[in-house]
Amino acid sequence: MTAPERAPLGAALALLMALVALTGAHSPTLVAVAVAVIGALVGIAWPALLELPSPLGTRIAVGGTGVLGAVGALLIAGRDGAVSAVIIVCAIGVFASFVHQMMRRERTRLTDSLTGTVAGVMLTGLGSCWVLAQVAAVDKAATGLVAAIALGLAVTLLVNATGLPTAVRVVLATVLGTALTVFLAGALAGIELLPAAVAGLVTTVGACGAHLLLGSALMARRPAASLAVAGAPVATVGVVTLMAVNLLA
Repeated sequence: MTAPERAPLGAALALLMALVALTGAHSPTLVAVAVAVIGALVGIAWPALLELPSPLGTRIAVGGTGVLGAVGALLIAGRDGAVSAVIIVCAIGVFASFVHQMMRRERTRLTDSLTGTVAGVMLTGLGSCWVLAQVAAVDKAATGLVAAIALGLAVTLLVNATGLPTAVRVVLATVLGTALTVFLAGALAGIELLPAAVAGLVTTVGACGAHLLLGSALMARRPAASLAVAGAPVATVGVVTLMAVNLLA
C-alpha cells in the first residue's frame, strides 16, 4: 500500500481509541481490548515490515507482548507501581526475544532478528500505557483529555494520507492535529491553552515521525507490512497520553 492508503487505517485506529475512551465506566476494558488488537496487528505485520528471518517467533513475541501488556495494565492499573508493571511486561518481551533466537535452528541474520524483535516488543509493550492513561482519566473525570489526544492523532494520520509533498504534509498534519487537540482538551477536559498545545505538539510530531520512519521501509507498501505502519504511531502515543493525564488532569 502507498502512504495515502496506509494512513486512514491508522486514523481509524486512533478514532476507535477516542470513541472507546468516552464510553464511561467500562472504557478501560474497551481501551485494553483496542490496545490488544493494535498489538496483535503490529505483531503480525512486524517481521514482514522489517524482512526479519524466523517470522513466526517474532510475531509471537511482539504480538504476545502487546496483548500481555494490555491485560496486565488493566488488572494492575490504579495501584502503586502500575508503570513498573508495564516495564516488567517489556522486559518479559525482551527475554522472549532472546529465547526466540536461541530456539532458532538456523542462526542467520541473528543481529537483525534480535534487534528487530526487541524494537517491536518495546513498541507494543509501551502501547499498554493507553490503558493506564484511561484508568487514571476515569478516576480524575478527565476522559475528555484522552479522547482529545486520540482525535488529534486521528487527524494527524488522516492528513498524512494526502498526496502533498512530505514536508508540507508533515507541517499541515502537525498544525491541524495540534489545533484540534488544544480545542478538544479545553472543551472536554478544561485544559489550558499552553499545556494542551504542548501535549498536542508532542503527539503529532511523534506520530508523524513514527509513520514516516516505518513508512520508509522497503516492504512498507505491501498490505501485510502496512498494518505495522498504521498501528505503530497509535501505540507510540500511549506514553504521551499517560504523561498528559498524570500531569495535566
